[in-house]
Amino acid sequence: MIRADIIKLYKTVHTWTGITCGFALFIAFYAGALTMFQEPIARWASPPAVGVAAVPLDDAPRLLELVAAAHPEAREEGIKLHLRGYENEPARVTWEEDESHEAGQPHGHVHWWATLKPDGSLLAKQEEPSELAEFINTIHMRIGIPEPWGSYFMGVVSLLYGVALIAGVIVLLPSLVKDFLALRVGRNLKRMWLDAHNVVGITALPFHIAMAITATALSLSHELWSLQEAVIFGGKQAILDERDNEPFRAPKPIGEAGAMMAPSQLLQRLKAQVPDFEPKVMIFKNIGDKAASVRVAGAERGYVGDTHLGGVMLSAVTGELLKDSTRPSRQDPDRRASETFYGLHSGQYEGATITWAYFFLGFSGAWLFYSGNLLWIETRRKKACKGGELPEQRRDTYWLGAGTVGVCLGCVAGLSLTIVAAKWLYGRVDDLNHWHEYIYYAVFFGSVVWAFAWGAARSAVHLLWLCAAATMAIPLTTLLAVLFPALGMWAHGSAATIGVDVVAFIGALCFAWMAVATTRRIRNGPTDSIWSIRKADGDTVPHKPAATPAE
Repeated sequence: MIRADIIKLYKTVHTWTGITCGFALFIAFYAGALTMFQEPIARWASPPAVGVAAVPLDDAPRLLELVAAAHPEAREEGIKLHLRGYENEPARVTWEEDESHEAGQPHGHVHWWATLKPDGSLLAKQEEPSELAEFINTIHMRIGIPEPWGSYFMGVVSLLYGVALIAGVIVLLPSLVKDFLALRVGRNLKRMWLDAHNVVGITALPFHIAMAITATALSLSHELWSLQEAVIFGGKQAILDERDNEPFRAPKPIGEAGAMMAPSQLLQRLKAQVPDFEPKVMIFKNIGDKAASVRVAGAERGYVGDTHLGGVMLSAVTGELLKDSTRPSRQDPDRRASETFYGLHSGQYEGATITWAYFFLGFSGAWLFYSGNLLWIETRRKKACKGGELPEQRRDTYWLGAGTVGVCLGCVAGLSLTIVAAKWLYGRVDDLNHWHEYIYYAVFFGSVVWAFAWGAARSAVHLLWLCAAATMAIPLTTLLAVLFPALGMWAHGSAATIGVDVVAFIGALCFAWMAVATTRRIRNGPTDSIWSIRKADGDTVPHKPAATPAE
């Protein structure tokens, strides 16, 4: 039996680590749930283009040769040949070129796509792809804080998150058998919320442990590598990095002309040599040279983590297998370990089942941190005496309530509205990718200010309706695009993009239901609460905080 004083200590640790990190973790988990469908969101947000189908795979050799001749830099950087035909792949062939910059200085890239005109000549166009999905992932990974400070911050938050998990389990151990899966619904709302908090936390504990460990490793990876270099490798890390990067390097051109095999033939060679590999994109380098190569990125089922940087490398001239040590089944132990960390964190294994499981676990995790704040506030509520005056609540509970509402609902509304902006602002602003940031941060900080100005009770209703409207605007935008093509928007017909609209529609209904329930709560709930707008005599007034007493 664990002593009462130890339980009290761990309860304090669990409470304060949760309160300290709760806002950041809510944002990370909510945005993280959306990133489980990062590709469908990217497809939903991408405008129609010529697409992969515009150039059959059999005509790809001519297109590749024309691009290599007209854009020599693309030959060295790599020309991508897309195989799937998704909406966020604007054409059969795409590539990147460096922006103008001084030698040795940081620089961006210019994105191009190319297709064949009806007469067989080259049509190449420079166009920046939508980075909406990448922006949502940035919010998830760093809650919007610029690098490197965002990674440092989330690394510390993830460590404290792990401490909160351990402390929470220790607190619950004495009553685990009695309280596990107990959900006592009734007039005691605090008891009900605590039961729900415990059930969600314990049932999803393996997921949360995996998230705490992998998030810490990913956020502090640079620092962990530096520590490893100093303690283990004695300054020889650069040599090992050079060795690790070798499998990704294409052979250097030798200056002799060589005819490239057709992509369809190369895919047949790939299938014969690596039958379990599923190709997604082919990246050609040094086309026209005898040492030309093609790196095929794709997936190998049955392993944690997808292959983004490599997979299999073939000779583009002979089809000979050059390198395949970057696909999961051939990776060395240290790379397999790092890929496993990333795959466990991002849910890249076992297909749609894990994707949907992580999606719902992400939302349940966000709710866990939200409910933790509510429990802290409810625990410190000063109750009214029978027939007495309404007590003034502590200032810290008032501010935490307003902050919880503003930060959490501001994040939700901001992400929904910035998704909607992908269609409404396309072609109407110069840099849409920057506008995604402007919209999110404007809504987020505006919601926080609104919550502190109006108090937790009133602002919760206002912001929940904002979340409902912003999320409902996602499917409504698609509907308007179908009904009024003159608006210049689009509506893709694939299952993935329709799924984005369907999930958003269901989410909007959930937010509307929460807004109605919250309205009922602030009007009819206990008057001695920051979630009430009533006086003891029934009048409605905004709640004002009292000064926090000295501890």
